[in-house]
Amino acid sequence: MRAAQISYRVVCLQITIAIGSILPAMAQEQASEGSSQLLNADVRGIVRPANRLDIGTDLIAPVESAPFRDGQAFQKGDVLIRFACQRYRAEWNAAQASAHSAQLALKQKTELRRYGAAGNGEVDIAKADLARSRAEAAALAARLEGCEIAAPFDGRVIELNVRTSEMPRSGHPLMTILDDRTLEIEFVAPSHWLRWIVVGQPFAFHVDETDEILSATVERIAAEVDAISQTIQIVGRIEGDKGRTLAGMSGTAYLPSETTGAIAK
Repeated sequence: MRAAQISYRVVCLQITIAIGSILPAMAQEQASEGSSQLLNADVRGIVRPANRLDIGTDLIAPVESAPFRDGQAFQKGDVLIRFACQRYRAEWNAAQASAHSAQLALKQKTELRRYGAAGNGEVDIAKADLARSRAEAAALAARLEGCEIAAPFDGRVIELNVRTSEMPRSGHPLMTILDDRTLEIEFVAPSHWLRWIVVGQPFAFHVDETDEILSATVERIAAEVDAISQTIQIVGRIEGDKGRTLAGMSGTAYLPSETTGAIAK
């Protein structure tokens, strides 16, 4: 019991030091103004990735390669999944040939009209055939671009749900990824905190799993209060080193509030 009390006091002291180090301006203002108090409000929060993505596809083609496995890191632009798209490529080649043929037909009809051997209607039909052929080729070219799925940001794989040579299942994500370099702290606070909490306000976050204390700032405040629970959702951004913190970890956010009265938690 005594060891637990000592550990608790150490954590409290660390949090106090962390808050004091990121809030010197507010502490000075409190000392100069005498009529206000600098109190700490705390609330439970969770660490979430700023970017999390479920990757899917509407292609009907087997997976050719998926080089990154669960937990592995990748960089922006790396190919996460490549499909065997020989059939789509053959269809695109055929569409290109069809568009070329339609272009030649239009040229021929245009020449014949000059000599009175073709009417305006035939030329218009040739133009429409060319436009349709080019549109089909463009649609197939867009499908070919989907044969390689590149990483939109630096991050790590949460879960890979497909294997090489497997066909993707409709409605199921092939892979789930996250940006582990940009983490946010999300918490729900009493709505009366809106009297003093503002965007840009610094706070400390004590992570349960690692026992680390992170410096953060309020980045977003929800646009609507939950009328039933009288709470507001707040998102903070971790500043500087995130240590060993991972998405999904939880902890306690300590926010300083300069007020003339006590803060009701």
